[in-house]
Amino acid sequence: MLQLEPGMMIWTWVTFFVLLVILSRVAWKPLLSAVENREKSIADSLKKAEEASADAQKLLEEQQRSVQIAQESIQKMMKENKDLAEKIKNEMLERARAEAQKLQQRAKEEIERETEAAVLKLKTQVADLAIQAASRLIQENLDNTKQRDLIDLYIKELDQLEKN
Repeated sequence: MLQLEPGMMIWTWVTFFVLLVILSRVAWKPLLSAVENREKSIADSLKKAEEASADAQKLLEEQQRSVQIAQESIQKMMKENKDLAEKIKNEMLERARAEAQKLQQRAKEEIERETEAAVLKLKTQVADLAIQAASRLIQENLDNTKQRDLIDLYIKELDQLEKN
C-alpha cells in the first residue's frame, strides 16, 4: 500500500518548486518568447496575405478596366471602319452613277450626230434624185449652180415644214 511520509512529501515539494523556479528562468521564458514569436510570425503572415489579396484585387480591377477600355476602343475602331467603308461605298456608287450618266450623255450626243449625218446624207440623196427626176421631166439641162440653188431652196422649205 501506499504510505505517505511527511519527509518525502516535503522533499518532493521542495524539488518541485526548485525545478519550477529553474524551469521558469531557463525554459519558461524561451518557450513563451518562441510562442510570442510564432504568434507575431503568424500575424505578420496574415497581414501580408491580406495585403497581397488587396493588391491582387486592385490588379484584377485594373485589368478589368484595361479590358473594358480595350473593348470600347475596338468597338470604336470597328464603328469608324464601318463608317469609312460605307462612305467609300457611297463615293464609289456616286462615281459609277456619274460615269454612267456621262456615258449615256455621250451616247445620246453620238446618236444625235449620227442621226443628223444620216438626215443630211438622206437630204443630199433626195436632192440628187429630185434633180435627176426634174431634169428628165423638164428635159432641159439647167446648169449646176441653178440646180444647187433650187435644191437648197427646197431643203430650206423642208426644214421649215419639219420645224412647224
